[in-house]
This record gives sequence, C-alpha cells and structure tokens, in this order.
Amino acid sequence: MQFRLIPPLMVALIALAGCSHGISSGTTTDSGAAATPTFSQFTDIPIPDSAHMDTDRSLLVGPGDSWVGRLVFSVRWTHAPEIFDFFKTQMPAYKWQEISSVRADISVMTWQRGDRIATIQIEDTTLGAEVTLTMGPVAGSGPAQQNAPAANQPPPAAGVAPPPAVTEQPLK
Repeated sequence: MQFRLIPPLMVALIALAGCSHGISSGTTTDSGAAATPTFSQFTDIPIPDSAHMDTDRSLLVGPGDSWVGRLVFSVRWTHAPEIFDFFKTQMPAYKWQEISSVRADISVMTWQRGDRIATIQIEDTTLGAEVTLTMGPVAGSGPAQQNAPAANQPPPAAGVAPPPAVTEQPLK
C-alpha cells in the first residue's frame, strides 16, 4: 500500500521543483530561457563589491540605463553606516545628484539623474547590511504622463461650475 503512494508523490515533488520564484531582467538566453540577472547589468549605479542579490525580492524591468523596479541585495560583514558612506561618495561619480538623505537605524537616500529617481534604503542585519534600491522615472516624465493634460487647463465648459477658489489666510 505504501509503494502505491510513492510514484504520485514523486511526480508532485518534481512538478513543484519545476516552479521557480525569482526575477527576470527581460533578457533571454539563446535557448529562450530567462537569464539570471547579475550586477554587471547595472552600469548606472555603484554596487559594493561583496554584494549578494536577493532575486526573490528584486523586480527589475527594462534594459541598460533605463531599467526600473526594485533591487534588493545584502552586503555581508559591512554595516549600514559604511554602506551609507559608500553611496554618499560613489553616486556622484555616476552623475547622480543627491536630493535628500536621512541617516538612522533605517537610512534612506534619494538621488536624481536626468529623468530618473533612485531611492536607497539601508538597514543593518545580523551579518551585515541590506539595501533596497528602488528606481523609477521622475513624476511627470514617464510615457503615461506624455498624454496627461497640462497644468494650466482651460476654464470648464459652459454650465459646469468651476472648483472653489482657495485663498490664503495669514497665520495668527
């Protein structure tokens, strides 16, 4: 009776093993399979030498210097203050301009280069630090915004009430 359960169980385990979690960088190999992302694909941001990518938590879309998404990696034996300093000194070398930064238990930095924004979150872990780098377009610069109405829109059509006017009151 026990031997009859083994083949279906093995088939189920093999099928589950075929399911994979991870990310796709949008590139494929010659065989058509998705290529495993590596740090070498990031030519627009600095990456610490000892970084290890978390492919389960990263989501990368787009090629080259136009990628967007979330890149998560850990750096063993290096703590958050050192990683913060690494980005503070290296991002300008990649032509990024600092917008803001907060050094804390969970540090956050925001950088801009052209029409892209990079937000870097850094926190200590037991064995080092974890970095979550989120990359996206500047608000209003993406393709969806090209068809958006201009900020100075014409007055509403006849018969439609305009929105109430906002007046500033001095503080007392």
